[in-house]
Amino acid sequence: MKVAFGRDLRRLFNFAPDYTPLNHGSFGTYPRNILEHRTQLLRDWEARECIYNLHTYPVKLRESRAAVAPLLGVDVHVDEVVLVANATTGVNVILRNLRYEEGDVILYPSTVYDSCLKTVCSLEETTPVKGYEISYEYPIEDDELVGLFSDTIKSLEKKGKRVRVAVFDTIVSKPGVRVPWERLVQVCKEMGVLSLVDGAHAIGHIDMTHTGRVKPDFLVTNCHK
Repeated sequence: MKVAFGRDLRRLFNFAPDYTPLNHGSFGTYPRNILEHRTQLLRDWEARECIYNLHTYPVKLRESRAAVAPLLGVDVHVDEVVLVANATTGVNVILRNLRYEEGDVILYPSTVYDSCLKTVCSLEETTPVKGYEISYEYPIEDDELVGLFSDTIKSLEKKGKRVRVAVFDTIVSKPGVRVPWERLVQVCKEMGVLSLVDGAHAIGHIDMTHTGRVKPDFLVTNCHK
């Protein structure tokens, strides 16, 4: 059923008539027909758990990965698409599986998502790595932000530090501003820093089909935003 953007879209969801959803980005929900399909998949799994896990699930997983890959412009056949519970889970999987040494730094902007910041703080308590915040306020021009990012890496290197990985957004949660993430990835490549792009709000909001060409080291995104 084709529905125009706007108020008519409410008919596709399970929102209460007296509820106006103004913060879809925090939690998100899915259309009623998706919910029904999800419920049917759960019924299929519970009907024949072992058979589903061994035979049906691998097929469904391949189909899901193949559906997402074109949205990112990546090749599903070389394992460039991995499904995780959500973007925060992906950030934790990546940051917690890197090996850190004394002097290593995780670089992040002052607009970083709170959950990502908490992961950095946790790693500071359990590994030698230290977090370093790039402080700035909006409004700020893209050129200025990219320059600040590059200058900070250079400054840390002069102090004998090694920026192991940089975490930055595609779209900042607060405020909802698009980040020149492609240019930041390029800076990371030029300076030998791993790039971890938090694209929680990316798919469905901005064109991400060039991700395969930009080639960040890691990018996580949500499909429910």
